[in-house]
Amino acid sequence: MNATIQTIIERRSVRAYQPRQIDDKEMQEILLAGQYAPSAMGQQPWHFTVLQNSSQLEKLDMLCKASFLNSDNTALREMASREEFKVFYHAPTLVIISGESKAIAPLYDSVLAMENMLLAAASLGIGSCWVHSPMMVYGSPEGPASLSSIGLDFPEGYIPYAAAVFGFSALPLPEATPRKPDTVTFLR
Repeated sequence: MNATIQTIIERRSVRAYQPRQIDDKEMQEILLAGQYAPSAMGQQPWHFTVLQNSSQLEKLDMLCKASFLNSDNTALREMASREEFKVFYHAPTLVIISGESKAIAPLYDSVLAMENMLLAAASLGIGSCWVHSPMMVYGSPEGPASLSSIGLDFPEGYIPYAAAVFGFSALPLPEATPRKPDTVTFLR
């Protein structure tokens, strides 16, 4: 099996991080992988916001927890009600990918870029976990203003579509969840 496929198969979502920050060289490589993702008609409508300021991460964590508590989803409300719960799992880096809202497919382009970044991180021995909570905050009526109040603004005309945390795992990687059967149909 080649190294790319091996990385895809071995990548896991990490939900406990060491406080050690990713070095700039590795972060740039992860971002470069995101910038080389496919995009509709080659538009590359993305913008990458890298949040490594611990104070801002804590403020955003609180906004996300409040969003969870106001959710219709019972599981999210239960998680957010636990005082020890951290939305970003103590990861030292959060990347939010926003997309130009008038592009052909900004949501899909942003998600493809994020997947490239998750795989790049895994190939470098850096853990990651997809998180949707910043988009939940943004989607609330007061969301953009709330994010702006903590210094988290996006370029004009851009909407956040994808986010993930990055850092070094504090625990051994878990085993893969067994893959569901019957998920492929060939029409030949």
